[in-house]
Parts: sequence; C-alpha cells; structure tokens
Amino acid sequence: MKDDRKLMQLQTLLLLALTFFFQLSFYAQSDTGLKTSKDAVYGEEGVDVLYSHTVGMSLFAHTRGGGVNIRYGRFITAKESRSFAFDLFYTKHIREELTANPAYSEALPYTFGKVNAMFTTRFSFEKRQEITPKLRFGAVQVGCLYRLGLNVGFLKPVYLNIGYPELPYEYYLTERYNPEEHFYDDIYERAPWSNGLDEMILVPGLHGGFGISFEYGDERGLTKSLEVGAYFDVYLKEMEIMSVQFVDPSRYFLSLYLKFEMGANWTDDR
Repeated sequence: MKDDRKLMQLQTLLLLALTFFFQLSFYAQSDTGLKTSKDAVYGEEGVDVLYSHTVGMSLFAHTRGGGVNIRYGRFITAKESRSFAFDLFYTKHIREELTANPAYSEALPYTFGKVNAMFTTRFSFEKRQEITPKLRFGAVQVGCLYRLGLNVGFLKPVYLNIGYPELPYEYYLTERYNPEEHFYDDIYERAPWSNGLDEMILVPGLHGGFGISFEYGDERGLTKSLEVGAYFDVYLKEMEIMSVQFVDPSRYFLSLYLKFEMGANWTDDR
C-alpha cells in the first residue's frame, strides 16, 4: 500500500511539472508580458486586445476615373465591423478622347463633345467580415465587405476658349460649350476648370457595392490593405457627360475599382 501511495504521489508531481513546463514553452515570458499567437504574426512582442473601433483613409481608381474615401466604424465581434464611409470621386465617359487645335501647339487639349464634368459623393453603410486571419509574419488577412448608401451627383458645365473670327484667330472668348455652335475649327483650347462652378446641378441617387480586401500591415493596430470590388450607381435622372448628339446619356453606372487604404484599429475603454 505504501509503495502504491508513493507511486501515485510521484505520478501527480510529474503531471504538475509537465503542465508547468508546457505552459512556459507555450507563452514564453517576455519583457512586455506573455507571448501570444499574434507575436508570430507581427514579429514582435506586445499586448493583444479585442478592438472596438476602426478607421481608414484610401485612394482608389475605378474603370471610369478615381477618387478618395474615408470610413469610421465599430467592431461588432472580433471578426466583424460596421462602418460609415464617405467617397468623393469623378467619372469620365468611356467615349472621352482628348484632342487639340492643330494650328496652335501651345493650346491646351480638350474633349470634343463633352458638355459636363461629373463628380459624385457617396454616403455608405459598410459591413466588413474577416474570411481568413493572419497566421504568421508577412501573411495576409482576407476579408469581404458590402456597401449600401446614397449618392449625390454633380454635373458641372464644360467651358472652352472659342476663337474669333476664323483661323487665324484675332481673339477668343470663354464660352460654355455648345455642340450645335462650336466645332473643331472654332475651339482654341479648354478654359480654366473653375468656369461653370456656379452652374452645377445636383442629382441624387443610390448605390451598392461588394469588395474583397487583403490586409497586410505588419504593426499591431495599424492596417494597410488592398481592396478590389465593384460598385453600381443609379441616379434619379440621366447624367449627360458627352452630348446627346454623340451618345445617349445614362442613369446607370457599373464600375470596377482598386483601392489602397491605410488605417487603424483601437480599443476605447470608455
């Protein structure tokens, strides 16, 4: 009986020792605390917490132009967040092509047939979801996102410098482009962009979007990501960029985009 009791005590001590050393090898004490799985991801020791807030600023190019974006949101779970976002971007028509007055090499190029410049602000609600986490240093976190929201589109009239009376011109006047009156041999160059700002018209609309993000930041709390996806914008009236004499205007715009974003995640204890 005594031998059996000693054997049981020895087994218990060995079990406790193995448990203690296993914990040491898993956590590995450091100057800043216990090592975690995130230390392998970021290549440094640190404290890992569940984030409560997220923010990002980005530049993006789409199939008809480009723009900027800013977003701010909160984490609902460790892998899911909700954000409000704002976009400002410009849209070109696929038929736009720069041309220039062949008689005046110093003249600025213009787009023949373009009657309006189109700009849009988007106000979006976003849902972001992690698909695969980072597992090691230099890895990438993959996520998906969905957007819905309101658009406010702006159409700014195009102004050109029109030469008079005929080639060679004696003088020119800045006038709003009228495809029924202005032709290749009348147009000297494009006028300053500020012309027509007081004549902009506002067109409301709606949009939806989907994207896939690839977050590759190598510092805790700081994010860097590439995002690819698509937007569909619809407006309450047709958006005339090129003159109706050249192409039919449209209310619907489908565009693919590529976005580069820098942002941050943090915890607010309040």
